[in-house]
Amino acid sequence: SSQSTTKTGGGGARIPRDAISSAQDTSNLLSGGSVCAPMAFLDETYLSRRLYEALLPSVMADNEEMLRSNKMCVEVFVQVLQSDGGVLGACVMGASLALADAGVKMRDLVCASSAAVMMKTEDNDGGKKKKVTYHAIADPTEDEILKACGVVTIAMMPNWKECTVWDQFGKMPIEASSEAMELARDGCV
Repeated sequence: SSQSTTKTGGGGARIPRDAISSAQDTSNLLSGGSVCAPMAFLDETYLSRRLYEALLPSVMADNEEMLRSNKMCVEVFVQVLQSDGGVLGACVMGASLALADAGVKMRDLVCASSAAVMMKTEDNDGGKKKKVTYHAIADPTEDEILKACGVVTIAMMPNWKECTVWDQFGKMPIEASSEAMELARDGCV
């Protein structure tokens, strides 16, 4: 039997299909052009894995069996031309629409949205005490992400009200995290 190979995004090396995870079989994220966002937001391996996790639950069961038995291989190539925040959300929505357009049976399209938690410090009582408040903003830009104390990104199937990816980083109070999560969820439905 012949051994199939898959080209990975980082470095362009060709490696045997059995040596890589199923995430690399199904989704491969390539970022090109000049890097506009911090490397953490455009890390190909991280984004590729999150893209795979976001899309897999929406693919119909008979297709999942075909994917696992190597009877079908779906490759999604995403090239980020410009980034000003929200890279994962844009990749998820673009890839979901591409799969639907290609005729892949899906339970639902996958939508994604982000919210950043901003911290505001106010002086009280003549500068002796500082009051800290947090507020969430939807669809943050790169500058807002860099200034934020945390970011929440959610990918979900809106008709099923099912979350496929929930990604959060940064330090923020639970109340601020919940507010950001609700705001991001509202952006998906």
